[in-house]
Amino acid sequence: MNVVKPAALVLVVSAALASMPVLAGQCKKIHADLDEIQSTQGCNPALSGCFLGEVDGNHGLRGTTHFNADSSVATSPSTSPNFIIYSGPFEYRTRRGSILARETGVTTRGSEGVVTAYQQIVSGTGEFAGATGHFFVSGHKSGGIIETFVNGEICKP
Repeated sequence: MNVVKPAALVLVVSAALASMPVLAGQCKKIHADLDEIQSTQGCNPALSGCFLGEVDGNHGLRGTTHFNADSSVATSPSTSPNFIIYSGPFEYRTRRGSILARETGVTTRGSEGVVTAYQQIVSGTGEFAGATGHFFVSGHKSGGIIETFVNGEICKP
C-alpha cells in the first residue's frame, strides 16, 4: 500500500498552486460559512444520496450546494482517528451562476467528527464562467449537520 506523507502532499499542492498563472487584481478572496446535511432526496439525477447545503459568503458566493463523492478509501481501522479520504464534484449554485469544483478531503468516520477538504474550481456559469481558483474547507460534523468554513479565492478571466 502506498502511503502519502503529509510533507510530500504539501509540496505537491504548493507546486500545483504556484504553477497556475494569475494576474494581480483578477482574484477575489472568499470567506464563507457552509452548512450541509446528508440526504437521499433532492440529489442530482441518478444519485441515491448526496450532501446538500447552504453557503453564505462574500463576492456572490451565496446559495445552495450539492456534493457526492465518486471515490473514497478508508484508513486502517486500527488508526485513531479513523479517517475516510474522498473525492468528488462539488457544486455551488447561486443567483449569479454556478461553480463546479473538484473536492478532495478527509473526514472522520461516523456522524461526529471533523472534515477538511481542498476544492479546485474546474468550471463555472453566469458571472463565474471561466473562473479559476480554489477553496479550503474545514469544520466539524455533529448531529447530522456538517458546519464548515470556506476560505480561498475566485479568479475571473
